[in-house]
Amino acid sequence: MVYTDLFFLLALLPLSVIFSFFDESAEYKNLISVIAGAIFVAWGRPLWVLLIFLSFIFDWGMGLLVGKFRQSNKAASVIFLMLDMLWNAAIFILYTRGGAVHLPDKLTLRESLIPLAMGYYVLRAFSYVFDVYKGEKAEKNPLYLLTYMLSFHFMMTGPVIRYKDISAQLRERRTTGKMISDGLDNIVFGLGKVVILAHAFDLLKQSGLEGGDVTFFGCWLGMLAFFASAYFTLSGLCQMSMGMGLLTGFTYKKNFDDPDSKLLFTGLVKGYNTSVTDLFDEMIVSRFRYKTVPCAIAAFVCCMAVAGWYSFSKPAFLVGAIVGAVIVLEKLVWGKKLRAMPGLVRVIYLVVLTFLIFSVLYFGSTYGWRKWALGLVGVGDKGLISHQMKTVLLSYLFAYIIGVICYLPWLKDQVIRSVNKLSKKTKELYTFVNTSKTILKALLLIMCVAAIITRKM
Repeated sequence: MVYTDLFFLLALLPLSVIFSFFDESAEYKNLISVIAGAIFVAWGRPLWVLLIFLSFIFDWGMGLLVGKFRQSNKAASVIFLMLDMLWNAAIFILYTRGGAVHLPDKLTLRESLIPLAMGYYVLRAFSYVFDVYKGEKAEKNPLYLLTYMLSFHFMMTGPVIRYKDISAQLRERRTTGKMISDGLDNIVFGLGKVVILAHAFDLLKQSGLEGGDVTFFGCWLGMLAFFASAYFTLSGLCQMSMGMGLLTGFTYKKNFDDPDSKLLFTGLVKGYNTSVTDLFDEMIVSRFRYKTVPCAIAAFVCCMAVAGWYSFSKPAFLVGAIVGAVIVLEKLVWGKKLRAMPGLVRVIYLVVLTFLIFSVLYFGSTYGWRKWALGLVGVGDKGLISHQMKTVLLSYLFAYIIGVICYLPWLKDQVIRSVNKLSKKTKELYTFVNTSKTILKALLLIMCVAAIITRKM
């Protein structure tokens, strides 16, 4: 199941939230989260939920053993930690390569969401045992850990919530009126990103990159749309996850940072999945933090590990190696000089690198990638823009304008400031602005549900 399933949106989510208010105790709320999470995971794949429970028992046991031997027998605790890492790696490979899901030949993000969800699950499981190894207290109550492992707010696309950051909320939490309001806002806006914006950019990508003729704007706008579709899908699902957490009393960190050219390519890669890269960084890079060359090498290894986690495939490892090499070069060679250059130069550097590197994940063959890359500079083009792309651009122009506003931090902040400034002028304007916000959110939700129903027909 995914967050955009109608059964989830109209039944499982609202019912689980309503039932969670029947008792104030954390134990009761945790039980509701476990039941709802089990339904979420088992939907369409009932037998695989047994693997999830088996994995939970193993991780819980490894955490207890690592905690027990951490001080008295360091070697034993390392062995148990490695066993847990191998176990979770095997679960991930078995799930993604053992026939549980169909993996496409090239990166089509929507088909990759279930494998990504399993990736977040096993990484979250290992992060718990890793934190115990680093000094955190092992959890003896299995219900608390099971809630952490199985709650659907953590299951789709992150962030990778660390158990040490949420253990107190598992024992005691309250849902306030503001949390409910903010939670609903996050769910609606996140759903809008996935269902409206990501879909619109996906259509633009198809018109530019999957048509018969290669065009100049098709190559450029099509690949921009590919990245925009991926961004709005992942960030939207993550925003929905945070909103669901708020509805049930959980608060946790966001998983995406706004782009900043001063952080160069290293910052761009980390910003698109902060919790995952932070975890791998802590596991691999942190011990070499103050040694320049070893730190750069560790960063390369970290990129390869993240690539393997995203997709255990040759294209993913190739991209991981190239990204790792660029990050090493930024640390050792040209990073300081680039940061001193004008912002426009840094933006061009980021766009060109992002296009050339991550486009490898999209194209299923070297031939397709080479044909597209030559099209960027006009070689082999059959014109500037296709009729199909013109039609898509005009049909979804409003969605593209909203997407640009949402993606660019300075523009988004300017719009928010202007609206807030307008609402503060008079009481009448304050009422009008806030009423309009409520109506627009309701309309957005209706549009999203209608779009989901229409696409299933």
